[in-house]
Amino acid sequence: MVSFLRFQLALTALIVGFTTSSAYAKVYLNSQCTMKANSGKIEGNGSKDEKFPLASISKLVTSLWAIETLGANYRFETKIHVTKVGPKAYDMHFEGSRDPLMGRNVGYFILAQLTMKQLGIERVENLTFDENFQMEWNVEEPVAVAGDTKLFADITEQAAHVEHELENGFITPIADNSYTYLRKISKSVGVKLPEDKPSIKFGNVSFLAKADFKKTNETQTFVYKSAPLYKIVKNMNNKSNNYVADHLYWNLGGTTAFNSYLAANLKMDNRDLEFNLGSGNNADYISKKKYDYNEGTCTAMIKVLIRLNEVLATQKLVLTDVMAVAGKDSESTLVRYDGVMGDAMTAKTGTVDKAKTLAGTISTGNGTIYFVILMHKDSSGENGSAANAIKNRIRALFTINNGSKKINYSETTPLPFDSQSALVLEYGPHLGMF
Repeated sequence: MVSFLRFQLALTALIVGFTTSSAYAKVYLNSQCTMKANSGKIEGNGSKDEKFPLASISKLVTSLWAIETLGANYRFETKIHVTKVGPKAYDMHFEGSRDPLMGRNVGYFILAQLTMKQLGIERVENLTFDENFQMEWNVEEPVAVAGDTKLFADITEQAAHVEHELENGFITPIADNSYTYLRKISKSVGVKLPEDKPSIKFGNVSFLAKADFKKTNETQTFVYKSAPLYKIVKNMNNKSNNYVADHLYWNLGGTTAFNSYLAANLKMDNRDLEFNLGSGNNADYISKKKYDYNEGTCTAMIKVLIRLNEVLATQKLVLTDVMAVAGKDSESTLVRYDGVMGDAMTAKTGTVDKAKTLAGTISTGNGTIYFVILMHKDSSGENGSAANAIKNRIRALFTINNGSKKINYSETTPLPFDSQSALVLEYGPHLGMF
């Protein structure tokens, strides 16, 4: 009787899916698969081992690669060298580490921290940066989150872009509302910033290779450390930030290095996962191929979820530390996944022109269920109907697994920095003062 009931419910879910497809004639299921935690058995439809566009659930693969390679608690370190060149005048040089969240909030955070060091900086004559310093001023805004990530042809092109971001962002006067917000979020992670916003004036901005930068007896070097990698990944997955995902992917070595990782660590190849970008965004603007998406099989993505959970566990973390929880993470793309899914689903959404996807886990009366759903759609006009089809399938999964069971989780807002990000003096004549 139970098996027959489950069959009926599963059939109902399929009918709902086909009805959606039939009504719009543009939305249908590519593949769906599930696995009960610790069962080792992946179940799904006949196409679970065929490749389809993954869209932004690709970011789960990028998350796994980054965390397994660098470690969940890895921090990007940016060194700020300040050299006195006159009364209240300094030169400043950024020695970067390719921090993917180096933007407005981090830039203003660094300036505010420098003013607390009582160096008396009123003017920076020359602001320089090296080849490992990257900046996207609006990195946490929609233009970077959902847009195409620039891939630079060479260091000259990259330097020109960073120079533009510094000149049109970092060195411009800080708006009152921006600084008020910065102080608020800094306080939330235990870092106090001065009430008065920084008012340093800047002169020239230019590129200076790491090999060409030289310290003097007047140089002091401060170190900024980003939030740990797992929080950067949580930030990326919550907002589905293409810029962060693509730069993590490129920082790790790009497609060639990814394929090596795939073979060595996951025992997979391009028949399982075929990637062009870390974000899952259409790479046609780079490859000039129409609809150049990351593709993967449903089975491979289940294995990625399992591996990610295992790797996190070795570092005393869980999936909710790097993925959004429906009904809890209010700034995430899961904000509309409510009802039975609220407080009981940890997942990542995906949307590109030809696909709508969802992957993660649900907490049910029968235990934790891993799932991947890959839907086809013809265009962005079908986003709503494709999303509804996915939600219906998730609801059916809860029903046949004895309902939902709430996850023990409280919302966290992952920021680019934390309490360990406050500037620390590493080198200089006044080391004992700080």
